[in-house]
Amino acid sequence: MTSRRRRRSAGLVILLAGLGLAVLFAFHDVAPGFGGALSMLESVFPWLAIALVALLIGAAYSRTRGAWIGVLAAALVWGITVLPAALPASASTATDFTIISENVEAGNVDADALVTSLSERGPDVIVLQELSGDIRDSIAATLDDRYPHSYIVGTVGVWSRTALSGGQRLDLGLGWNRALSVDVDTPNGPTTIVAVHIASFRPGEHEDRDRMLGNLATDLAETKAKRLVVIGDFNAATDDHVLAPVMAQARAVQTSGFGFAFTWPSAAPFVTLDHALVRGISDASLRVLDANGSDHRGIALRIGR
Repeated sequence: MTSRRRRRSAGLVILLAGLGLAVLFAFHDVAPGFGGALSMLESVFPWLAIALVALLIGAAYSRTRGAWIGVLAAALVWGITVLPAALPASASTATDFTIISENVEAGNVDADALVTSLSERGPDVIVLQELSGDIRDSIAATLDDRYPHSYIVGTVGVWSRTALSGGQRLDLGLGWNRALSVDVDTPNGPTTIVAVHIASFRPGEHEDRDRMLGNLATDLAETKAKRLVVIGDFNAATDDHVLAPVMAQARAVQTSGFGFAFTWPSAAPFVTLDHALVRGISDASLRVLDANGSDHRGIALRIGR
């Protein structure tokens, strides 16, 4: 009898925990932010699959209907809301155009070697963030031979093999320049690149980041570009409710293989802070690059039609 009561009690706990997770996954984007605490929790949504496994083990122990209901509810909603970001992008035979983006880390003493490694991959465009004054000129000198066309605004820069046009600074409300827009010709048509470095997020320090993301969403809603790429360091995880309005304006690009595109920290990445979004481009895939000396890993975006 005691064992049965324990299993029933465990089953009730698992039911409540599972339903709680299901509600969290389904409605987090309309919940209060709690001073940034919700964003921190949302950043580990992919890893809550571990909690689902623990609940599954508990349900097997309790052998109660309620426990299985809780587990299935949580797993179903996680599978609908979180898992799709890990599914591979569809394959394509279109002519490729590649854009590599990376936060090079301000003051990086190996910045020249880092950007050399990126250029040796042969992308058509390189987008860099966190170009602090002590490394900006050196990076430009390293890239200018292979990428003679460039547009730099504050701490964000774009280098291209082919001519750039229509460059403009984007004021997202932080007080200094961390975003730009520039047009580049691709084999599949003129494409506008919006390069961003959103303000950092820390517990209790999220207002600047939230304001910049909100302004970015507004800017994207107003742009008339037929083919649009938004790329850079967003300082917000894929499931962050503050990023949702931006992703409503341009879809997030998924990796070419199965798995989440974790980019930070570079040594053992467990969260996706660097994103590539597209609009008006049906064919696109993403690849996370190996660590190369920055605190972020770079991303390589391939776009076609």
